[in-house]
Amino acid sequence: MSSTKEKVRLIIPLWGAVYANKLVSITLPALLASNNLPALCGICDVEVVLVTETKLFNYIRAAESFKRVSDLCPAKLVPIDDLLTDLPGDYGVVLTYALFRGFADLGARMTETYLVFLNADFIISDGSLRHVGELIAKGARVIHAPSFRVVLEDVRPQLESRIDPATAALSIKSREMVKLALAHKHLTLRARIVNQRLCHQWRMDQFYWYVDEDTLIGYQWPVALVAIKPERVVTEPLLVWDYAFVPEAAPSVEKHFIDDSDDFFMLELQQRTSGNDMVRLGWISIDDIAKDLSKWTTKEQRHCGQQLLKFHANDLPPDMGNVVQESRDYMARIVRRLSRTPQPHGGHAMLSQWFESVKERINIRAASLNRPDTLGSVEATPYQGPTKLEGGPRRSSINKMTLKLLESIYTAAFGRLPVVSKHHPLWTDTHTVAEHIAAWKQRQVRILWLASDDSMFHKQLRNRIDPAAILLDIRDAVGDYGPYDACLCELTIDELADLRNYYIRLRPLMADGAEVVVYVFNKNLRTLQSNDASFYEQALPDMDLSEIRFFGSPATAAYRRLYLLALDSSPIRPVLRGLLTALALIVFAPVVRLANALAARRNPEIFSPTWTSLVINFRIKKEHRPAHETAAARAITAG
Repeated sequence: MSSTKEKVRLIIPLWGAVYANKLVSITLPALLASNNLPALCGICDVEVVLVTETKLFNYIRAAESFKRVSDLCPAKLVPIDDLLTDLPGDYGVVLTYALFRGFADLGARMTETYLVFLNADFIISDGSLRHVGELIAKGARVIHAPSFRVVLEDVRPQLESRIDPATAALSIKSREMVKLALAHKHLTLRARIVNQRLCHQWRMDQFYWYVDEDTLIGYQWPVALVAIKPERVVTEPLLVWDYAFVPEAAPSVEKHFIDDSDDFFMLELQQRTSGNDMVRLGWISIDDIAKDLSKWTTKEQRHCGQQLLKFHANDLPPDMGNVVQESRDYMARIVRRLSRTPQPHGGHAMLSQWFESVKERINIRAASLNRPDTLGSVEATPYQGPTKLEGGPRRSSINKMTLKLLESIYTAAFGRLPVVSKHHPLWTDTHTVAEHIAAWKQRQVRILWLASDDSMFHKQLRNRIDPAAILLDIRDAVGDYGPYDACLCELTIDELADLRNYYIRLRPLMADGAEVVVYVFNKNLRTLQSNDASFYEQALPDMDLSEIRFFGSPATAAYRRLYLLALDSSPIRPVLRGLLTALALIVFAPVVRLANALAARRNPEIFSPTWTSLVINFRIKKEHRPAHETAAARAITAG
């Protein structure tokens, strides 16, 4: 290793007053942490370049955080007024040109300089830049590290409260910052947690797995470029930044991935609603994921997508091997379905034409400013629940034997709720939950039952508790703190909006590893919007292992409606009601069997607007077992 310090240029592009405020109030203070920019300056010869609008120069220069940065190393501002277009959709191309503006002046010196990149809304933990500096000193020439998207409105106040007024520095160690991030994950990140399958992002370019309350692992396509020492001089972008810069500037250099948050951790602050229009209810098939990835991923991005990333607020748990293997198996299934040939970074089928059109708009913008440096060549209907078969007025002695005979025939042919045959119109809506309850009872586990309305499962369970009661006082509601090994929580479609609150209150009552089943019987065939981001964020828990499944089809819904009409008919004439119900069951039994069979063939994880019931499964995973030796835990994820 040479005794001469490596030259480093730290480049941050930004425009707009909102981002300028983020920069001076949070991003630069995080750089000022003792093990970030000060440590990097001790290892390397550093300069900072902020690429921004001319009108923001004075605002940034007047900020205490910028003055402190300027005291540590040379810092300058470079204008990008000529790059800004009026179309929000041009952002990716404008950002690419802004990043190039930060280093193009180096010319041939580019291959002698490490370029380090941050966005104005990337907040790094104390120690991150020291690690980058140590990698630079060891000769790593291309360094990637992941970012972690969090909700700006929740996280920013907590970060600002930690800034030291005496030094203007924001010093938060990696594990503490990870803890904060895990508590405030952005919806677009939550929608890409593979073992929390309640919602998904229709473009799946990141994949995560919940390990425990303090640990998340994942893969990103691509992983952000943090630092590069180019082997070639590249001053003009060929395509959008994440697609073309690395293969153009360092085509033969081995890439280094910082894969552990202990070494480098970077928050990406995003507004709560940013990207939420891409989120959909339910999960997405591997075939659809691979089909989309095949349209746009390059060779380099596919390589990034194979790197296991670890985010943890405590020691890596020694028992995480199964989750790691599950994640690798899932990613392998995606890779096997990708198109054989990746997209080229030059002549990209999906992006090249768009890139050139934005470039033309930028050139027009530059020409208009006469700049010499152009860029060249449900409505709330209360759920009443199904009427109980055994309910109704007091039976007269005259009708008793007739009703008993009908019930015997009914039971022999169709079963009794909730355990019914596939010929029954309610089989699609009951069999999954009935099987869970039967398995729990066979294991003789402790079961917590929450239901606010009539239930089809009352013959299998006892001691029903109204879910609303646990929002008031758990001691009064439950009377017993458990721990419970299983829970059936039956909610109406209106109560589903409060699922997150219910889950937060009942979770402490459950043992680690316990199963919670949330069931919604959609009697009136109301629907949920598949892209209702506010519902996902407010209603769906973001903890433990989870999946949502949708049952039913238009055909099963129609036969169920006829059955329920017969069941609800003639409440004061039970014999007539029994005859009508039996007739409906017998007449429609063959077609109901077929409809149930066809509905069962559909993947229930994929959202269906015609769902008649839904089941959400949670597996409690909260107990953290610290590793006796962190190195041993790391070894689990190696390879």
